[in-house]
Amino acid sequence: MSFAIELMNREPITVSPDLSVRRLARLLLDQNLDGVCVVEEGKLVGVVTTMDVIFQERKVALPSYVRLLNRLIPLEKSRQASLDKAVGGTVREIMSAEPIGVGFDSSIDEIAALMVDLHITIVPVLNEGSLVGVIYKRDVLRAALSSMGVDEA
Repeated sequence: MSFAIELMNREPITVSPDLSVRRLARLLLDQNLDGVCVVEEGKLVGVVTTMDVIFQERKVALPSYVRLLNRLIPLEKSRQASLDKAVGGTVREIMSAEPIGVGFDSSIDEIAALMVDLHITIVPVLNEGSLVGVIYKRDVLRAALSSMGVDEA
């Protein structure tokens, strides 16, 4: 059985939350990445993926408002969050804050379950709260193939 410490990329590419979405998109394409960890002052503050960038291309319905006592009151907070994400210009505005991370001793089974159940493509590996590595879908796939006796080509 494989564990996070064996699968993880020990030198993950990270970005600042102040990086522009345009520069993030270029980085993801140039490095052929599904996503990156967002680090500020040495601490993991989020994860941003290609889907977060693609989300900006999606049509987003404007929030529904109700007029009450000469004020406009939005009906749904989730719609406002979607609108904010759709027009965000920096990583901070589109990233997933509070990312799901694992420890060194997490098994490939646990990591695969997280990815499938929570629909995540990048899993930070943490040691005492500090980012020490990252695991991508392809890392889990590589380990699964290896356990089946299939060589990488």
